[in-house]
Amino acid sequence: MAASSNKRNRKGSSRPKRQTAAPASPAPEAQQVAAAPSGSLDTLKNNLAGKRKAIFQILDDVKKVTPDQWRDPNQVESLAKNFADKLGLPVPEQRIKQFVKAYSDATKNGPNASVDEIVKKYGKNVDDKTLKEIKKFVPKNTKD
Repeated sequence: MAASSNKRNRKGSSRPKRQTAAPASPAPEAQQVAAAPSGSLDTLKNNLAGKRKAIFQILDDVKKVTPDQWRDPNQVESLAKNFADKLGLPVPEQRIKQFVKAYSDATKNGPNASVDEIVKKYGKNVDDKTLKEIKKFVPKNTKD
């Protein structure tokens, strides 16, 4: 039994001591952000870190959008701006317009749009890893 009391004493002393030094400078984060542009998917993940509440609000908003609203490019533009604002992501107006054009092209022929063609036309900075991730969410064309 003496061994068990020793364990209790050791347990209390094995806790890491609090450091009184100043918190680390934001320089490592800046380095991560600087390294992120190599992969736009990684950049997106970094930007969305800690935005769980906003993401769920956006998902609720998406559920409320009617099919007619999805067909209206102006409505899609408004939604995109709203979502970027909720996430606190600064998106230039030109980028929003580019997204709406790509969205319109992707949806004009129904579900037969080619991801590769859309990315080639509008996504000059989309890397292969991100393209692969996008393709996971696009239904495969099936011809019976």
